Amino acid sequence: MEFVPMDGAMIEQAAKLPVAPLRSAILASLDTSDAFLGLPTSADRYPKKIDEESLGIVTTAESVLVLDRESGLPLYQKNADSVRSIGSITKLMTALVYLERSPDLNAPASILPEDYRNGGRLYLLMNDPVTARDILKTSLVGSDNSATMTLVRLSGVTLAEFVDKMNAKAVELGMTQTTFADPTGLTADNRSTAYDIVRLLTAALAVPEIAETVVQPQVEVTQGSGITVTVPSTDDLLESFINQDPYTILGGKTGYLPEAGYCIGLGVKREGAGEIFVILLGSDSKITRVSEVKGLVDWAFRVFQWQEDALNS
Repeated sequence: MEFVPMDGAMIEQAAKLPVAPLRSAILASLDTSDAFLGLPTSADRYPKKIDEESLGIVTTAESVLVLDRESGLPLYQKNADSVRSIGSITKLMTALVYLERSPDLNAPASILPEDYRNGGRLYLLMNDPVTARDILKTSLVGSDNSATMTLVRLSGVTLAEFVDKMNAKAVELGMTQTTFADPTGLTADNRSTAYDIVRLLTAALAVPEIAETVVQPQVEVTQGSGITVTVPSTDDLLESFINQDPYTILGGKTGYLPEAGYCIGLGVKREGAGEIFVILLGSDSKITRVSEVKGLVDWAFRVFQWQEDALNS
């Protein structure tokens, strides 16, 4: 049995303690009026705050954003425009660029010695054939850096050309504060903001091959040698209460570098309510990344109510 994390409730309570001037400043930073972000007028459902006293929760993450998926309304933010290293969240862009070339995902493929990269775990044996789809799954689910570099090689362009395409795609998506320097996320020079990660996550989850993969707690890959490898997801939240009725995780990606801290971009739906994106960049640890996302998801769906045309009510 899993309960809503106590720390989420406790730190929300602590967030109500500042004296009046600081409290006013915090409330101003959490403005949820339609003027705050220039909301689209076409959205049918909006979240309306039903507990005005609740300010959110305190997090160790340097940048935080909780956003309503349909309306684009920010429900909570903390340094959401700060440019930070994002680690393996990068792999969502790598998958987008790779899949834009319409590859045959059933074609045979192998990880070669030239694809090997230090950092993280190498799940698949080299020179042992699988399919391109298996390589993609291993990259996204297990965050395998060597599998990710195999996707780059399979794309048929050079590494430099692939990175150029990643940056061009970022421009196309409106990720104006984002720069990519490599496809894996091993370099701290891959930098973005919480708002830009929402744009990346939106584009990635619109691609079935990505959306169907990033919600799997693990995948099994049988190689040509007959060896079956289990690749567990780096996203521990897939086996938490926010992926159990009435919640559903829509997909996401984790990231980590010493320079980036622990990062995640995640979409979550609550039945009968709405869908939100939760972005954390720069959490202190894997444990705090998990507990803070749980706390933010619980907070958002308790404090906001989704209703038709809520902004006009």
